[in-house]
Amino acid sequence: MTRQLPRQLEAYRDLLNETELNQLLESINQPLPSGLRTNPLKASVNAPQAWQQQYGWQLEQVPFCQTGWQLRNEVGNLSRTVEHQMGHYYIQDAASMLPVELFELQPEAEPSVLDLTAAPGGKTTHIISQFEDRGLVVANDSNLQRIAGLKGNIQRWGSTSAVITNQPGERMGRWLPEQFDYVLLDAPCSGEALRTSERHTSRLVSSHERNTLQQRQIKLLESALQAARPNGHVVYSTCSLAPEEDEAVLDALLKRYPEQIQIMSIPANVPIEAPGLLAAGSQNYDPSIANALRLWPHLYNTAGFFAALIVKRDQIATPNLERPQQTLAKAGYKAVTNEEQRQILDTLHAVYGFDLRQILTTKGLSLWRNGKTIQAIPERWLSNFEQFPFVSAGIQVGKLSRHGFQPAHDLASRYAEQFSQQQLTISDQQLDDWLARRDLVIKTSQYPNGSVVVVRDQQQRYLGLGQIDGNSLENLLPHWQ
Repeated sequence: MTRQLPRQLEAYRDLLNETELNQLLESINQPLPSGLRTNPLKASVNAPQAWQQQYGWQLEQVPFCQTGWQLRNEVGNLSRTVEHQMGHYYIQDAASMLPVELFELQPEAEPSVLDLTAAPGGKTTHIISQFEDRGLVVANDSNLQRIAGLKGNIQRWGSTSAVITNQPGERMGRWLPEQFDYVLLDAPCSGEALRTSERHTSRLVSSHERNTLQQRQIKLLESALQAARPNGHVVYSTCSLAPEEDEAVLDALLKRYPEQIQIMSIPANVPIEAPGLLAAGSQNYDPSIANALRLWPHLYNTAGFFAALIVKRDQIATPNLERPQQTLAKAGYKAVTNEEQRQILDTLHAVYGFDLRQILTTKGLSLWRNGKTIQAIPERWLSNFEQFPFVSAGIQVGKLSRHGFQPAHDLASRYAEQFSQQQLTISDQQLDDWLARRDLVIKTSQYPNGSVVVVRDQQQRYLGLGQIDGNSLENLLPHWQ
């Protein structure tokens, strides 16, 4: 007797055997576990164990991501902790941690990476962590409305290497051909992951919508391949299990570029047995597509997901397309003067005990001024893409005015342990008010009026910067925080 299936599963009846189909049906009726990924730029390797004790979490490591964890118990809102607000972890479904783990890291001193459709930034922050915030990470998204969220997440993560652009992904490969060692395309898709969460609900997708998406996915993947250098790595992924958006897209590009690209086996650090399909309905696919990963929800207690690692073996003929131009001067930037740089470096070292000069040297950054704001911008971007329009670049260092230099939260949060001077500890009773961005009443301060101090709690966790104003501590947490 043929079993009655929910409508969204009917299309998958012929892709699984009866046992697998029953397992899939059982899994999609279970709540999806919450997941988080730690930030090695800020959190220690022992942080998950400390969080378990402090918050009563029961964490289980994601098998294919060393920094990824799933919660085995229901807890309060993960976004309300100090650690989340300060960027020590990112809330993310375990399946979404898969694509970045497929990159096989090469020993380049300064890798260049493009995240072609980056918003809201979860996978961009994963890339930044995976590459130890080295080199250059270009986070692009075509949707202007999503750029603010992308920018906020990258700022919270504390990256010095990221540059955000707002351009159509389909054109990036022709504008910036063969410029990147690694390219991620987490493609816009139907979201047919079969298993739902609060942030991802199931819906029926028409064949017209799916075909429209497929054509865009093919264009975006071609652009990603054009942007990659020969021998560069491209990861293609979707949060859909529809073959039209997954194997069919890979098959279309393999037919178009049979000598130039190759679907690679999944690297050993991703211990998953979940091969891509070789056929769906009347459609047969290239045998190498079995090397892709089709992450069914019942296999690893995740949402559905698809990912593949592609190596660009040879050049791809790319039509010339004149790239958009915007000089740094037109964007409002000018290099800081020697005197301004001396003032910034001296203030950070003398007042806060922080050595910015060493960071600029080791990270390959240079200081630029936009109005009062001082930004440390990756020199890799300036030398290779100087006149390509960008939304933001590098890390905000602070503000410089006639009253002197004031450090930025972004910089202090990233290097909180190195900001070792001019600190003020608040009480546990004041913590909630502070995180709600309220000013605090303080009895006395050892610092003069107008001083900007590093604020910590009783556990000595960094909480942001505050300014002394008489018996008040003005809250300087940024609005995106």
